[in-house]
Amino acid sequence: MMNLQDIPKDYIFCPATNDTCPRAATCLRALALRALAGGNPKEWLVMRTLNPGYAQHPPKDCEYYRDSTPVRYAVGMMHMFDNIPLKQARELRRKVMGCFSCESYFYQSRKGERNITPAEQKSIENAFRAVGLSEAPQYDGSSEGYLW
Repeated sequence: MMNLQDIPKDYIFCPATNDTCPRAATCLRALALRALAGGNPKEWLVMRTLNPGYAQHPPKDCEYYRDSTPVRYAVGMMHMFDNIPLKQARELRRKVMGCFSCESYFYQSRKGERNITPAEQKSIENAFRAVGLSEAPQYDGSSEGYLW
């Protein structure tokens, strides 16, 4: 179920319908715009949308398509390094920090204030392998959501 408060404020919506676009039924951008139709219009007074002309005849491989299938996010890493030998933990922590686009994302993700995307989870798994660990990273929890 899509919650309107989860939609990023700078999100690009698509006005395509199932009649004009074969992928509109599974496109997060099109579904989000439809969900807004029943929401508070004052909250979304200004919004970004694709040109309606483009949405009437989108290309088969539309670069703006976003799959609406929910993904599993990891939440929190407060105890990820607890059972790692100290020598490996130092190097691993440095590599895990490098899995995020900035240092503050690492700390926000560590504390559970920011969800860890599937791509970031894969990078963290690769960091574990790079330091010679065969065990999987342990997160504090998980949640399901859309990959906006």
